[in-house]
Amino acid sequence: MSTIILETKKLSKAFANKKVVSNVDFTLCEGEITALLGENGAGKSTFKNMLVGLLEPTEGTITFDGKEMREIKMGKLPIAAVHQELSLFLNLTVAENICIESFPGRHSMINWKDCQEEALKYMEIMDISLDPNAIVGALGPGEQQLIEIAKAIRMNPRVLILDEPTASLTAPERERLFEVMRTLKKQNIGMIFITHFLDEVFAVCDKVTVLRNAEKACDELVTNVTKHQVEEHMVGRSLQDANFHLGKVEEEVALCVNSLSSENFEDISFQVRKGEILGIAGLIGAGRTELMESIFGLRKCEGSIDFMGEHLTRWNSKKLIDRGMVMIPEDRKNCGIFPRRDLKENVTAAEIEKFVDRKVKFLGFKNEKENAQKVLDRFRVACPGIDAYITELSGGNQQKVIVGRWLSHSPKVCMFDDPTRGVDVGSRAEIGEYIVELAKTGTAVILVSSDLNELVSLAHRIIIMRRGRLVGEVMREEFDVRQILSVSSSDSESS
Repeated sequence: MSTIILETKKLSKAFANKKVVSNVDFTLCEGEITALLGENGAGKSTFKNMLVGLLEPTEGTITFDGKEMREIKMGKLPIAAVHQELSLFLNLTVAENICIESFPGRHSMINWKDCQEEALKYMEIMDISLDPNAIVGALGPGEQQLIEIAKAIRMNPRVLILDEPTASLTAPERERLFEVMRTLKKQNIGMIFITHFLDEVFAVCDKVTVLRNAEKACDELVTNVTKHQVEEHMVGRSLQDANFHLGKVEEEVALCVNSLSSENFEDISFQVRKGEILGIAGLIGAGRTELMESIFGLRKCEGSIDFMGEHLTRWNSKKLIDRGMVMIPEDRKNCGIFPRRDLKENVTAAEIEKFVDRKVKFLGFKNEKENAQKVLDRFRVACPGIDAYITELSGGNQQKVIVGRWLSHSPKVCMFDDPTRGVDVGSRAEIGEYIVELAKTGTAVILVSSDLNELVSLAHRIIIMRRGRLVGEVMREEFDVRQILSVSSSDSESS
């Protein structure tokens, strides 16, 4: 029997008398990979932050190697975490980032040769090959993720926590990460793997622990549960395979893109009709996001668009919003939310003029709170209250606020850029339903997604981008995930 290296008993955390983690018993053994799952807001982040010493438990105990956490000095915990937001210095080299924790003070000398050798040592432990002199900012997301893990491994942890490490990775990069995890497993490092992708759980994990409504809902070997059973534990209800009933596409063209070009893409032309969901597939770096931002007037480009019959050679986002185009961005943290505003203001930001009461002497707002609450209720946003700051919400609930804000705007064209990235399985299904229902009202939808299965389940038609060019188009009756992936990743110029 494997040795238990991490254990919690009746672990709880409360904020303002509300328990966000409640009486969780948990164990992790040497060389074991345990998936920690749950919907956004289920308590995963709070649980993780207690394990790494960022939060103090309200009740219960955490034990490492038989010693309670309070017996171990902060900074000496045998546990390391790779958080969602990477803490790399993009202007420094691979070796400098890996060894930065042990750099001396400002007046001391650094032995750069030792630094490189140290970095190579830990990359060898992980069985990866990177140039120690490469500038981190010039590397891809997958390589940056591996550098962050190498930093953590250098601290010689008994336990490694990986918090959604695959969110920005391509399929080959994910498999590379899994190989690294298997290598670390052989070295008896215990790992907690936080993810929203259940296929990953069954590919690399030994055990699965599910939190729901702050409590432990499941703690099983992956060999003893099915994907559907795990989903039920997560959301408290049965989720069927995504099988959306799409509406009919109208004849009228809502948006026509005419030969758009920029430094990120070249000669892009397509059209989307009213009621149509047009999917855009492609690998990270194919130019999908840049294209969306250019269409929405956030980036300069050459070419033109026809929006609801109006030919535009010059446009900006404000002009398009006024005419009925909206966009849900990929980067919700920097481009989607207003972090210093409450939920009410975040929800109504798109239509604030509707609520201005111009009859009063000073600026006042009428019915804003009531309308915002309706949106939060409709999109099932889990939140402490309408006056809470949006930063108090989980990432998935923040995303639902953004979606609710723009869908309440009754758009004519709506563009979604990876709307379910970092969103739990239950919320992902809900957002899919919102997109389908939106299209049924006659709204033209453009959907970019890194999840091909999501595109296949939601789109009427898929166009494929590779290296900034359109290289293929597939109708719904011809959808084939493997074929789309092949066209997206092929080096051939033919489609």
